Order: sequence, then structure tokens, then C-alpha cells
Amino acid sequence: MEWLTAWFASVWNSFERWGKSVLLTLFDMLKDFLYFIFETLLEIVQLILNGLGSLFDSINLAQYISAIPPDVSNVMGLTGLGQAMSMIVAAIGIRVLLQLIPFVRLGS
Repeated sequence: MEWLTAWFASVWNSFERWGKSVLLTLFDMLKDFLYFIFETLLEIVQLILNGLGSLFDSINLAQYISAIPPDVSNVMGLTGLGQAMSMIVAAIGIRVLLQLIPFVRLGS
């Protein structure tokens, strides 16, 4: 009778290992499927963003910068206008990003 209980215990342990491996395999398959969907969405977004770059090809800011007289350009550089403008643009960008987050309206 002991050999029957030992055999049943070994079969049961084998079944438990098999069930655990099946569950882990299904979990890995689901995880890989979600990663595939996420990667596909990111590739679509990348394709869209690459297409948006061609919209700004016709805008040439260099022609406006080169039209500034040298004396004005020198004074702008000495007063730090470039750094100030970059700080202002960064602040506006951060504010726009914060406005996109729900429940964080910060004064508007």
C-alpha cells in the first residue's frame, strides 16, 4: 500500500510542477503580447513624429537671425537674451505639460 501512496504523491507532485509551468508560460505569453502591443504603439507614434518634422522644413529661422545687425546681436549676447529666452520657453513648456495632467491645474 505504501508504494501506491508514494506513486500517487509522485504523480501529484509532477502534476503540480506541470500546472505551475503552464501558468508561468501563459503569464509570459500575456506579458510578451502586451509588450508587443506597446512596442507597436510606440513605433506608430515614432512614425507620426518623424512625419511632423517635415512640416517645419519650410520655416527658416536662420534668415531672421542673420538679418539682425551686428551691434544689436552683440548687445543681445552680452545681456544674456539667449539664456533668458531659453528659460522662458522651458517654463512655458513645463506649464503646458502640467496642464495636460488631470487634477493638476495650478491656477487655471
